[in-house]
Amino acid sequence: MPITEPFASIDALHGPTVATIGTFDGVHLGHRALLLRVRQEAGARSARSVALVFKEQPRAFFRPGESVSYLSDFETRRAILGEIGIDEIVELEFGLTIQKLSSVEFVAGLRERIGLEALVVGPGARIGSDQARVEDLVSTGSGGPAPGGLSGLADLAGIDFITAPAEVIDGQAVSSSAIRKAVTEGRCEFAAKMLGRNYSITGVVAQGDRRGRELGFPTANVEPDIAFTIPENGIYATLAEVDGVTYSAATSIGVRPTFDVDGGRTIEAFLLDFDGDLYTKRLRLEFVTRLRSEVAFGSVEQLVEQMNKDVEQTREVLAAR
Repeated sequence: MPITEPFASIDALHGPTVATIGTFDGVHLGHRALLLRVRQEAGARSARSVALVFKEQPRAFFRPGESVSYLSDFETRRAILGEIGIDEIVELEFGLTIQKLSSVEFVAGLRERIGLEALVVGPGARIGSDQARVEDLVSTGSGGPAPGGLSGLADLAGIDFITAPAEVIDGQAVSSSAIRKAVTEGRCEFAAKMLGRNYSITGVVAQGDRRGRELGFPTANVEPDIAFTIPENGIYATLAEVDGVTYSAATSIGVRPTFDVDGGRTIEAFLLDFDGDLYTKRLRLEFVTRLRSEVAFGSVEQLVEQMNKDVEQTREVLAAR
């Protein structure tokens, strides 16, 4: 099989190009620094900047039984990459053909298909079925053989391999896995620091049991568009965007223990000062801070009293931003 066949879905580009490759889940501050380096290198070489983006995480193929969650959908990633100023954003399917390519075959295929002149990656990046460390190649320079069986890559004349340093927030390297951990623990502020923006999910408002309306708090029952990483159960001060308008919202994530035993997990947002029907509309929720944990109350009256407090606290928190 010609090594360029796995890249047949990519429109051939006239080189030279400077590229990077990854899932870019969340397009966090580490990704942004890497992408800016791609732009800088492309500008210095009078080349086009290219981001090859896997729509799904490669580990979903390596570990098919393992659940995978995302910080952003592909459309959001594409939009942010465009805002950063990347010239070409290419969706790349991580199928068996790409999975089987060695590091040499992978890079050679990109050189032939898109005129690759330089590949920019993050720290610790590995490429190819042989999991070659790009850092090993970079450390050798162009004058000698690379350790770990990378001499074949060194023979790919005319291609530079560049590693961008990690971004560090509060002593921790910025990564999608670190952000996912923060989100699942309800640490919205730390996730926002690493993302450079509030963590958000999008979904369609589905029909619920209308219990919130009966309590005086009509909520939007949000069904996420994809397998988003969902914050820890609790009550959150959030921003809800619908039809281009943003509202303050108190959002509950959990199983509604006051009413349900073994109930399913739900995401319910009460939009402050909103009057209208949200059913079937697409809604985006930005998580600003976690107000409290989920609690089973002894009576409906106690629950309503606490919900009023949650709404007022949401107003105060968001007004202070």
